[in-house]
Amino acid sequence: MVCYYDVFRHPLTEAELARLTGVAVGPVVDALVAEGRVERAGGHVSVVGGGVHVTRRIARTAAAERRWPAARRAGRLLAGFPWVRAVLITGGLSKQSAEEDGDVDFLLLVEPGSVWTAKSALQGFRRALPERLRENFCTNYLLATDRLALDDRNVFTAMELATAVPLHGAAWCVALLDANEAWASAHVPGYAFNRERASHAPTHPPFAPTRLVEAAARPVGPALDRAAFSVWDTYWNRKYAWLSEATRDQRFKRRPEVATNHLHDFQAYVLTEYARRCAAVGVAP
Repeated sequence: MVCYYDVFRHPLTEAELARLTGVAVGPVVDALVAEGRVERAGGHVSVVGGGVHVTRRIARTAAAERRWPAARRAGRLLAGFPWVRAVLITGGLSKQSAEEDGDVDFLLLVEPGSVWTAKSALQGFRRALPERLRENFCTNYLLATDRLALDDRNVFTAMELATAVPLHGAAWCVALLDANEAWASAHVPGYAFNRERASHAPTHPPFAPTRLVEAAARPVGPALDRAAFSVWDTYWNRKYAWLSEATRDQRFKRRPEVATNHLHDFQAYVLTEYARRCAAVGVAP
């Protein structure tokens, strides 16, 4: 865990380590400090030499606390969108690390057959906002509720699931975590913590306008979603023609049940850097 978070220059508190590992870590950290394999600094645990990042970590945690009220308001608004069934915050904010003007990343679970319709509507909504508010609504990952098992099964994805903060839709948030627990808990032993947290996420009845929109679109729903998918697929293929098709498929998932858009392969970078840090201290990634 310490090596993984060093990729982000993010020393962990012992409480965070305990949550991620699912065990009391005090004696383990004591032993590792004595062996010179990790260090304690300012109430945080890091790789040796990583203590220099504690000041940065504290500042980013304070910034995250200031961002949470706006992020929660954004999450409530997204929960009221047609076809949205659950809302979770991922990325840096979910790990108590943020910049004052950084993105707020959301994972949305949506009604099957509506992924691309919902993505289009959300993109239109975001574009209509003043520029200073847009970064509060980065809906980077949409997933249909009938296909909750993820195909990127690695420590990066497991950590995102284990630390995702459920804001709305307890039943679907729990279902997402259950669908991925078998493989994700192998990377993050304390994974069950988030399932418990997800079970307490609020669930609000749909707004009346939301129900009306969903009912009005239902007769043409499948055709509408296929059309929206075609538009996005054509757009990405043209705009990013310089990327190989395999790379586009990885960074822009284009399937009826999932929509993502990550131009830069941050996941690959993190996995590479994590493996390098593990090799440096002689542990398996």
